[in-house]
Amino acid sequence: MKQRLKFAGTILILLFAITALTDCSIVKEKVLVLKDVEEGTEYRIAVPDRVFALGYIHSVHHTPVREVFYIRDDNTLVLRELRYRSLGVGMPFDYENGVLEVVDGEFILKFEREFKSINMIISPIPQHTITAGQESYPLLRFTKPEGLLEIKALDEWSLKWFRLGRKGA
Repeated sequence: MKQRLKFAGTILILLFAITALTDCSIVKEKVLVLKDVEEGTEYRIAVPDRVFALGYIHSVHHTPVREVFYIRDDNTLVLRELRYRSLGVGMPFDYENGVLEVVDGEFILKFEREFKSINMIISPIPQHTITAGQESYPLLRFTKPEGLLEIKALDEWSLKWFRLGRKGA
């Protein structure tokens, strides 16, 4: 037990020295955990600005749809926008508790719907994606076609390196 405490103390001192002497720091950030429910494997995606989007091709219209989410402090996932390019079967055209706008030919439905997690069966269509920051990932990267994927958010500590003059930016 004493050796474990000594080892943990050494690691903490080392981390403190690295952050004090270099251009890095230890930060807490929001991450999405994507879990293949059948296989039990988990993947993590950093979401530095707390905003991510699920993109897919509508099964009837064959047009792109984007669901834009925000991660709250308590890791609740809040669906804030639904973006799509065509009206018709399966697409909302009026929402009594939200606002529908048309911008550059795109319908943007703004509202708030909360989830603790998102459970989805992943379509074999490769255009189905999750986007966080500037990175976009095909959902088939995280499970097989027709596989069950659970998405939830959590806080994770990590070591971040900064370019000179950018620390704290």
